[in-house]
Amino acid sequence: MREDVNDLLDRAVGWYRPRRAPDPASIAGIADKRRRRRRLGVIAVSTLITLGSLVLLIGTLKPGGPQPPVGSGTPSGSVIPNSTGQVIGFHGLDVTVPASWKINDTKCGTPQGDTVIRDTGGQLSCLLPRSPGISSVELVDNPEYWQPKMQSVRTITNPQGVQLERGTVPVRPGVAIYVPDAHVLMFADTVTDAETNAIIDSIQLADTDPNECAMRETELDPPTSYQPEASMKDALIPGSPSTIAICHYVDRWLVSSVTLTGQEMTDLVGVVNALPEGFVHAPPSTYDPSICSEPSSAGGELGSGFVLWVSEPGSATTPLWAHVGICGHLGITNGARDGQLTPELAAALNKPLHAGYDMPGRLIPDPPAN
Repeated sequence: MREDVNDLLDRAVGWYRPRRAPDPASIAGIADKRRRRRRLGVIAVSTLITLGSLVLLIGTLKPGGPQPPVGSGTPSGSVIPNSTGQVIGFHGLDVTVPASWKINDTKCGTPQGDTVIRDTGGQLSCLLPRSPGISSVELVDNPEYWQPKMQSVRTITNPQGVQLERGTVPVRPGVAIYVPDAHVLMFADTVTDAETNAIIDSIQLADTDPNECAMRETELDPPTSYQPEASMKDALIPGSPSTIAICHYVDRWLVSSVTLTGQEMTDLVGVVNALPEGFVHAPPSTYDPSICSEPSSAGGELGSGFVLWVSEPGSATTPLWAHVGICGHLGITNGARDGQLTPELAAALNKPLHAGYDMPGRLIPDPPAN
């Protein structure tokens, strides 16, 4: 019996990552989680797009990709004022870097300019030398590989009261910082020691990030008790929103976020509201189902997903939940209406985050819901 060529190609790329979660009770109850204020305190594999009868989008697996900020010990350098810096939220931490820095400004994993590296997603594999005069901070949420390699380690507490371990890793330039309370490691490679120390000193523990995304999110699907408004049945994003926050979670921890306004927001609304109704799924024969119950550190998709928060003047902030990957029901929902995962949706969610992503080469519509 001859196999379909799509199945063969899908199986050849059959390894990726997923999503899922549990419960609050109403729009007000869920939205309240976003208002919790801050408390003080690669392997990158890319599956390139194959065009024709089959579309294979970017895939990635990264044992030490994106991650959070870290604090330092003895301050020796000017602290970056909040007015001139940007705060990056990641995995339970906030870290401040200069406002001029970009996000994931890399080529083949090598910084091309001053940048924060986190939630990179798919990247091309190649070897590029790093140009001089570039500063970067890389946030790593699975530090098991790098932490044992740290040398000259000293335990310190930064001005925010965050305890951390500071040292070096022989094969990595700059300093390595491990934050035990958040289980996050950071590589800081900057032009001056003062810049490194200012970034490290800015690290603080947080419940939410500057985009009001919860650092830890258990609800990656609509809770069974959630009651959406009647208008949500007519469009995934009804009305005239003023802002939309995109919160991306891996292992139920925040790895990246952004708030869209203006044309970027309008473009996202247009993509979402034009989606075919329902969900889709990957052909079961094209991937190992074990990835659906494994965390990202093991190459799985457990606890991965997006939560979008739609704000409209005079209305309560409303959530949407999305899954872009290989496992389970793929697409986006507001709890009353669902939209299928498409290449356009995957790009619309990930491009503003400067992140790569995985999705199947072929998608099968789910049976209609009763």
